[in-house]
Amino acid sequence: MTTSYLTLADYANDARPLVAGVAKLLRENSRFMDILPFANVGALNVKVVREGGMPSLSWREIGAAHSSAKATKPDEIQERVYSIGNIIGVDKMYMRDTSPRLYNPMTYQTSMTVKSIARHFSDAAINGLPTDETKPVGLWYRVNNDLASTQKINGNGVDISSDGASLSTAINTFFDLLDETLYTVTDSFEDAGNVYLLCNDTMIQRYQSIARQSGLLSVTTDAIGRTFNSYKGAKFVDMGRKYDDSTRIIGNVETDAGTALTGGDATSIYAVRVGPEYFTGWQEYGLEVSAPQLDPTNQVLYYSVIDWAVGLALSHPRHSLAQLHGIVAA
Repeated sequence: MTTSYLTLADYANDARPLVAGVAKLLRENSRFMDILPFANVGALNVKVVREGGMPSLSWREIGAAHSSAKATKPDEIQERVYSIGNIIGVDKMYMRDTSPRLYNPMTYQTSMTVKSIARHFSDAAINGLPTDETKPVGLWYRVNNDLASTQKINGNGVDISSDGASLSTAINTFFDLLDETLYTVTDSFEDAGNVYLLCNDTMIQRYQSIARQSGLLSVTTDAIGRTFNSYKGAKFVDMGRKYDDSTRIIGNVETDAGTALTGGDATSIYAVRVGPEYFTGWQEYGLEVSAPQLDPTNQVLYYSVIDWAVGLALSHPRHSLAQLHGIVAA
């Protein structure tokens, strides 16, 4: 059976106005969610098969038979679904108020809920831990615990901040590291068109500056008109801030080793290759948004519910994800 995939752009064109409206707000508030495809699975769990090791072959002599060798068994990883959403309640006195006002209470609460969903989803995609069973496991944990050490590229504290010492040398080192990161997930130095470089706003601002100084600044527009700063086709994506609107999802206080998110002065770039066989989103059921209805129990509150059962799946052990860590950008 062929699996279909939906994006937020698809949801934004949904015939249901409430779903389309919420999807448009999600697109505005999370570039990460906007680039991610969501596979229609219809189940609480999906099984991801991660490629094993190749068979060790031998050359044969004339007249001799080939030996028999097998590839190592692929790893079967089970990814599970998580529900994100909110019940929005507004008193009927506000709903029925016809006096002039600056905003509609239900519209305002819905808008703020959707913004929070976008922030929480992006945060979990980077920082989610298996000890918290309410949200997906994030990329930081996956690359530091589930994948081989080859998927971590150590910047060793290279300082590309505007006041960094030996900046020209640091810039050259940074681009060498970025090349190494892209090669890790693509096995190519030519084009990385389906790779996204997840980072924070500080990193993007510094990249713009040093790329401009190096004559490498490039802007890419994708098939649906989104523009990105890019390097060899790989697109930079700002993961933004948490729902408190202050704390960066990817901080500037990591240790150089990238194994601790606090206690240092460094940041990371996560190179993710997006696609069904690499890194993708998936859903048990699609984004649901209910129209406001009066609660039959209390008869005073109108409720609307936003609910989406989604998960993340990482398939290929090498070509899905790499972390470039130990970069000082601030």
